[in-house]
Amino acid sequence: GDRRAKRSRRVKVMEQSGQTDADRRELRRRQRELQREIALGSAGDGIEDPGSVAFTKARDRNNELWDKVRYTREAVLDGDNLELITARAARQ
Repeated sequence: GDRRAKRSRRVKVMEQSGQTDADRRELRRRQRELQREIALGSAGDGIEDPGSVAFTKARDRNNELWDKVRYTREAVLDGDNLELITARAARQ
């Protein structure tokens, strides 16, 4: 009953996820693109204010990409982006 329902909601990771190398490359490309935008300004301008639209957009894009992460390599990039967003917001 209850235990089976909980198990069925688990996210499959690594090889069990069915994610292809091409899927993973595209995800990493999008993660690096977001990282550049945060660091260089286009997504980062105004990010210092956690109540700003820029902060919300950067966080939401990172969260959207996180939903596709199934391997450690991509999780590291996600963490890097989260750290970058946090560092920019902490400068306020």
